Amino acid sequence: MHKRKFILMSLLSFFTDIAYSQITHADIVFTGGSVYRVTENEQWASSVAISKNKISYVGDDMGVIPFIGPDTRVVELNGKMLMPGFQDAHVHPVDSGMTYNQCAVFNLPQLQDLLDAIQECVNNNPNAEWIVGAGWYVSTFSPSGKPPKELLDEISPDIPITLLSNAAHSVWANSAAIEHAGITAETLDPEGGQIDRNPITREPSGSFQESAMPLIQNFEPPITLKERIAGLAFAQKLFHSYGITGVHDSYVEVSRETAYSNMEAYTAFADAGNLKMHVVAAMLYDPTLPLRPQIELFKKQRKESNRELVNATAIKILVDGVATSYSAAMLEPYADREAEGIKGEPLVSRSNLIDLVTLLDDLDFQIHFHSIGDAATHYSLDALENARNMNGQRDSRHHLSHIMVWDPNDYDRMAELNAVANFQALWASKDKHYDEITYARMGEKRSKYIYPINSLHQRGVTLAFGSDWYVTSANPLLAIEVAVTRLDPDGYRTDPLLPNESIDLATAIKAATLGSAFGNFLDQKTGSIEVGKLADLIVIDKNLFEIPPSEISEAKVMLTMFGGEIVYGDMHSTVN
Repeated sequence: MHKRKFILMSLLSFFTDIAYSQITHADIVFTGGSVYRVTENEQWASSVAISKNKISYVGDDMGVIPFIGPDTRVVELNGKMLMPGFQDAHVHPVDSGMTYNQCAVFNLPQLQDLLDAIQECVNNNPNAEWIVGAGWYVSTFSPSGKPPKELLDEISPDIPITLLSNAAHSVWANSAAIEHAGITAETLDPEGGQIDRNPITREPSGSFQESAMPLIQNFEPPITLKERIAGLAFAQKLFHSYGITGVHDSYVEVSRETAYSNMEAYTAFADAGNLKMHVVAAMLYDPTLPLRPQIELFKKQRKESNRELVNATAIKILVDGVATSYSAAMLEPYADREAEGIKGEPLVSRSNLIDLVTLLDDLDFQIHFHSIGDAATHYSLDALENARNMNGQRDSRHHLSHIMVWDPNDYDRMAELNAVANFQALWASKDKHYDEITYARMGEKRSKYIYPINSLHQRGVTLAFGSDWYVTSANPLLAIEVAVTRLDPDGYRTDPLLPNESIDLATAIKAATLGSAFGNFLDQKTGSIEVGKLADLIVIDKNLFEIPPSEISEAKVMLTMFGGEIVYGDMHSTVN
């Protein structure tokens, strides 16, 4: 390293004072690396110069020499990979961060391990008013996916417990919580939700689906702004360790009649100078509430939350639920419920969805659709088509997120409507959930159209990758590996899920960087390594293009830089 720096400085001496007068010396220079630019042309470089918070040079090692001044910090990368920071196009930073500060029971597929973890939460909080947490797998309770309250009653008969599933579409509660909420056999199921019941007594059995969840969650202790900020801080630290420098918070819910409390956490965090990532927030549309007051609240929040790094410019619409609980909206009945004709109902009717999307699009809001089933995707595209016809062609960059199973006739429509395909690519493999739930629900025919990432890519659809953390890991390298291999990174099975839907590494990286930045209207500022863009950069210990695809997730982020500021790692570790 010292020899190389000597050579660089020697070459520097040959440049004239006139040459220096035309170039501003950089604050930091990275050199001798594998710089992957994520640009259409000239994809690779070896040096990058940073002046203040922006990229001032990208090119070879010789070309960067004039940018090196007496105060420039020169970092020798020794071949390590430098690339743009990742952007997560679908994630829940505040809520997930708070959950990890509560009773977190993630990654515990075995029932006894799960129960032991819950018991530990109770033991550690003997004076708790209520135990709140999340993370249990629906597949732990297969085939029904509905955990009984009695298991929690054995742990805590007196302290209420409510635990959100890892997919966040079900709540598991003990008897104390159910009784506190006043839910009985006579309590009616809300529209779009279900209270799971004892088939004989009709008493609540312990789990609540979709819009039935608030029946019990509304009785949990109120969350303070301090707790929300602490959750955001936890999330940001985690994201930086994974190289994430921008996010789309895809579920910001009204917690009071006049405010989105998670937005208050973002703005307070930003105003204190602590926010070190780009944030676009999607405010949740609630179909159970009157529309017009929500519209006014959307507009008010968009105006009041506007910050350099934070914008509430998107609206989240839950078009359907999840296949696990048969609440994903399908065009044909579920394969394992065909005799009953169960195909899931959309949470927003097709006609209402069309009217809503057309109105929101006209008000210049970006729409973030939650769409799992092929019917939900079809209806979402119907709504976008009507919005285009009524409002004209716009650079709206509406997202369809999750988009698990498709009617292949909708591939071309997606391209025609210029919608962003927001995939959680980590799910595109044959894992335990696929084996025990997804395939059984979809059947052989529909399973040919699960997470069709390449089919959409080949049609020119913009791909964006999100994690849906806390549902699954926020590590983008895991998602990139699965997108390339279509294999579970844990090696659950050795046969890929629809290998024809795999994409090459360059396409996967672009989806996790520039594609997601495009979906957030940030592609002119970040997402690629180009002169004039913000220095949102990461250093990875291995060149992802030089290792087997199955080892991508084993690579480590060594350094994360946001706007030229180091927010994870340090220069010393980067060069060693």
